[in-house]
Amino acid sequence: MKKNTPHFQSQRGGGKIGCLISFIVVAIIAAIGLKIFPVHRSNNQFIEAVEDIANRAGKLDEGTIQAQIIEKAKEFKIPEAQNSGAINVSRTVSKEAGMCTVRINYAREIDLYGIVTIKLATDKNIAKPFIIM
Repeated sequence: MKKNTPHFQSQRGGGKIGCLISFIVVAIIAAIGLKIFPVHRSNNQFIEAVEDIANRAGKLDEGTIQAQIIEKAKEFKIPEAQNSGAINVSRTVSKEAGMCTVRINYAREIDLYGIVTIKLATDKNIAKPFIIM
């Protein structure tokens, strides 16, 4: 008497290859993310710090603002932002109020394990009003 066996018991493990390919794809995506995420995060933190500095522009001159921004670039380990022309600060002042405008423009190269290099460009204008006291 022949025993009835379900269909899935007679298959030969073709799912193992699919599982292995899925694992490899996930590992590659994770490895790329480990390279890109820290650079992207430090850029975002740097921009937030620049916005904070621009908010306090009423009490600071352009040279001091620029020096503080460059110090933040050093803190977040962004040497590209420390290059000449990467940060431009301007202030316009009227009798009661003013505007501080900071332009950030630089590109960071991210080496993906020697296979390819991608550029993460940062081009941002930050304009913050301030009141003269």
